[in-house]
Amino acid sequence: MGEALERAKATRNAAHDALQLQLAQVREDLAARGIGGRIADRAGEVVADAAEIANENKGIIAGTLTAIALWFLRGPIVGLATRLWERGDDDDEEDDDERNDDD
Repeated sequence: MGEALERAKATRNAAHDALQLQLAQVREDLAARGIGGRIADRAGEVVADAAEIANENKGIIAGTLTAIALWFLRGPIVGLATRLWERGDDDDEEDDDERNDDD
Protein backbone atom coordinates (compact mmCIF):
# COMPACT_ATOMS: atom_id res chain seq x y z
CA MET A 1 0.00 0.00 0.00
CA GLY A 2 2.87 2.35 0.74
CA GLU A 3 4.25 1.82 -2.74
CA ALA A 4 0.91 2.71 -4.40
CA LEU A 5 0.73 5.84 -2.28
CA GLU A 6 4.23 6.87 -3.32
CA ARG A 7 3.34 6.37 -7.01
CA ALA A 8 0.17 8.41 -6.59
CA LYS A 9 2.13 11.22 -4.94
CA ALA A 10 4.73 11.14 -7.72
CA THR A 11 1.97 11.32 -10.34
CA ARG A 12 0.30 14.17 -8.46
CA ASN A 13 3.58 16.07 -8.20
CA ALA A 14 4.32 15.57 -11.90
CA ALA A 15 0.85 16.85 -12.81
CA HIS A 16 1.31 19.83 -10.48
CA ASP A 17 4.68 20.66 -12.04
CA ALA A 18 3.20 20.41 -15.56
CA LEU A 19 0.34 22.72 -14.52
CA GLN A 20 2.75 25.23 -13.03
CA LEU A 21 4.81 25.18 -16.25
CA GLN A 22 1.70 25.81 -18.37
CA LEU A 23 0.61 28.62 -16.05
CA ALA A 24 4.03 30.26 -16.34
CA GLN A 25 3.81 30.04 -20.15
CA VAL A 26 0.34 31.62 -20.17
CA ARG A 27 1.49 34.43 -17.91
CA GLU A 28 4.51 35.03 -20.13
CA ASP A 29 2.33 35.10 -23.27
CA LEU A 30 -0.12 37.52 -21.65
CA ALA A 31 2.72 39.77 -20.59
CA ALA A 32 4.04 39.83 -24.17
CA ARG A 33 0.60 40.37 -25.78
CA GLY A 34 -2.36 41.45 -23.67
CA ILE A 35 -5.89 40.18 -23.92
CA GLY A 36 -7.03 43.32 -25.74
CA GLY A 37 -4.40 42.84 -28.42
CA ARG A 38 -5.38 39.21 -28.85
CA ILE A 39 -9.06 40.16 -29.19
CA ALA A 40 -8.18 42.83 -31.75
CA ASP A 41 -6.13 40.32 -33.76
CA ARG A 42 -8.95 37.79 -33.70
CA ALA A 43 -11.53 40.45 -34.66
CA GLY A 44 -9.36 41.45 -37.61
CA GLU A 45 -9.24 37.83 -38.76
CA VAL A 46 -13.02 37.50 -38.46
CA VAL A 47 -13.61 40.70 -40.46
CA ALA A 48 -11.21 39.52 -43.16
CA ASP A 49 -13.00 36.16 -43.37
CA ALA A 50 -16.39 37.90 -43.56
CA ALA A 51 -15.18 40.19 -46.34
CA GLU A 52 -13.89 37.21 -48.31
CA ILE A 53 -17.21 35.38 -47.93
CA ALA A 54 -19.11 38.53 -48.91
CA ASN A 55 -17.03 38.91 -52.07
CA GLU A 56 -17.74 35.31 -53.03
CA ASN A 57 -21.51 35.64 -52.46
CA LYS A 58 -22.46 39.12 -53.67
CA GLY A 59 -25.76 38.01 -55.24
CA ILE A 60 -26.97 36.26 -52.10
CA ILE A 61 -26.06 39.24 -49.94
CA ALA A 62 -27.76 41.69 -52.33
CA GLY A 63 -30.89 39.55 -52.38
CA THR A 64 -30.94 39.27 -48.61
CA LEU A 65 -30.50 43.02 -48.14
CA THR A 66 -33.26 43.67 -50.67
CA ALA A 67 -35.59 41.27 -48.86
CA ILE A 68 -34.83 42.96 -45.53
CA ALA A 69 -35.45 46.42 -47.01
CA LEU A 70 -38.75 45.30 -48.53
CA TRP A 71 -39.77 43.77 -45.21
CA PHE A 72 -39.15 47.01 -43.32
CA LEU A 73 -40.78 49.11 -46.04
CA ARG A 74 -43.76 46.80 -46.52
CA GLY A 75 -46.20 49.22 -44.84
CA PRO A 76 -45.41 52.20 -47.09
CA ILE A 77 -45.28 49.95 -50.17
CA VAL A 78 -48.70 48.45 -49.43
CA GLY A 79 -50.07 51.95 -48.76
CA LEU A 80 -48.72 53.22 -52.08
CA ALA A 81 -50.09 50.21 -53.95
CA THR A 82 -53.48 50.70 -52.31
CA ARG A 83 -53.59 54.39 -53.24
CA LEU A 84 -52.60 53.59 -56.82
CA TRP A 85 -55.21 50.82 -57.00
CA GLU A 86 -57.93 53.10 -55.63
CA ARG A 87 -56.90 55.87 -58.03
CA GLY A 88 -57.16 53.39 -60.90
CA ASP A 89 -60.65 52.41 -59.75
CA ASP A 90 -61.69 56.08 -59.61
CA ASP A 91 -60.42 56.62 -63.17
CA ASP A 92 -62.35 53.58 -64.36
CA GLU A 93 -65.55 54.88 -62.75
CA GLU A 94 -65.08 58.28 -64.42
CA ASP A 95 -64.52 56.56 -67.79
CA ASP A 96 -67.67 54.50 -67.25
CA ASP A 97 -69.63 57.66 -66.37
CA GLU A 98 -68.37 59.40 -69.52
CA ARG A 99 -69.31 56.43 -71.67
CA ASN A 100 -72.81 56.36 -70.20
CA ASP A 101 -73.21 60.10 -70.85
CA ASP A 102 -72.24 59.58 -74.50
CA ASP A 103 -74.92 56.93 -75.00
